[in-house]
Amino acid sequence: MENASKALIMAASVLIAIVIIGALVLMFNNLNNYQQVNTQGNRDAQVVEFNNQYETYNRKNVRGSDLYSLLNRVVDYNRRKSEVGTLKNDQGQYLAYEPMTIHYTLDGKQKDFTFDETNRIFTGNYTDFTLTQANTNEFKTYIESKVNNEVMGIAKNEKAMQNLASGISNLFGKSNNDEKGILSAISLWNANVKNNKIDTANKEFNELASLYKSTINTQENKDKVYTYYEFMQFKRARFDCIPAEVEYNNGTGRITKMGFKFTGKFN
Repeated sequence: MENASKALIMAASVLIAIVIIGALVLMFNNLNNYQQVNTQGNRDAQVVEFNNQYETYNRKNVRGSDLYSLLNRVVDYNRRKSEVGTLKNDQGQYLAYEPMTIHYTLDGKQKDFTFDETNRIFTGNYTDFTLTQANTNEFKTYIESKVNNEVMGIAKNEKAMQNLASGISNLFGKSNNDEKGILSAISLWNANVKNNKIDTANKEFNELASLYKSTINTQENKDKVYTYYEFMQFKRARFDCIPAEVEYNNGTGRITKMGFKFTGKFN
């Protein structure tokens, strides 16, 4: 009888141990599943947050200034975060994500961006351009060279350059480039400015115009003003996102490609 009791106690102990182990295993599995679901949820949230940065451009009537900001954002992303494989970014870290590709086309209307029908920025490949990781640095260097290094030397700052480019027809005219005609146009423009009470933005322009003889009236400096004018036109242009050119990575769900087409309109 005593042996039977001991056997029952041992059996009960084993059963209890099995139940406890089973409960622990079940709890561990549930915890592991919870962690996996939580991790996947965080990843999904990160993908949504990432895509939202770019989905805002997935529409019609995107301003050129916004498209230019997008191009700069993608340049930065491709340099710091993107690549599938073994390449390293500029911080020495191995890259993890597929690089982004942005394509825009001026749709054969690149002359619309110029003052004198001569393109200085959007020429050759840059009228129908695809930004990839491979040409990220090329794009950045090209635009900065055209817009900043070559242009800003004749103006005190970017605002002054904008004023010059905005008043380009009054400075140079399209048919009469002689000094008398140009200065007459400037005087007329100044009178209109005064009547419209537009003071602040034009003060710098007036100062620059007064320096016309020594700084502006050379073909080299005219070309620089024309160059910045073309850049301003690009920022004023309107683009439609092309739905067929919006793509996502099948594995990560991240947006990887967008395309835009010039509508032929400016704001």
